[in-house]
Amino acid sequence: MKLKTILIPTLFAREGMKVREVFAICVKAGVPALPYLNSKGERRGFVSLAGIMHHGCLPNYMVELAMVLGDQLSCVKDARTKVRELMNHPIEPYVDKPLHSITSETPIIKAMAILEKFHSSFLFVFDGGEYRGVITAQGIAQRMLEIDTEQK
Repeated sequence: MKLKTILIPTLFAREGMKVREVFAICVKAGVPALPYLNSKGERRGFVSLAGIMHHGCLPNYMVELAMVLGDQLSCVKDARTKVRELMNHPIEPYVDKPLHSITSETPIIKAMAILEKFHSSFLFVFDGGEYRGVITAQGIAQRMLEIDTEQK
């Protein structure tokens, strides 16, 4: 199986973008993250939906106490306003360190091993420094299902 069959081309997240722009690109493409370029066009990390939601919405005490929180949370007031504020934030505070990347010639089994090693659900694909797109665990699972139905 070749990575090219499950590659999802996306745009980069770029310096100066707002959270809403990253959310829109990720949701449209069905990917959890985008590689991030600074103003000089240098790859400096990535921006993920989960990272933005965690750091932009959840106080640490809520994460620590998640299993004992009730369904009625009086500490969350005016959630719509908070969402609108978050969507207008610049993405720079949510940029994470660069992840391991792979090439489009990497065997899918190796990509699966790297996903597991780094506890990730996605990897960025670069060929000779040129960005090709994202592969996801869901994309691998979809391709595995396609192979299964081919055999029947």
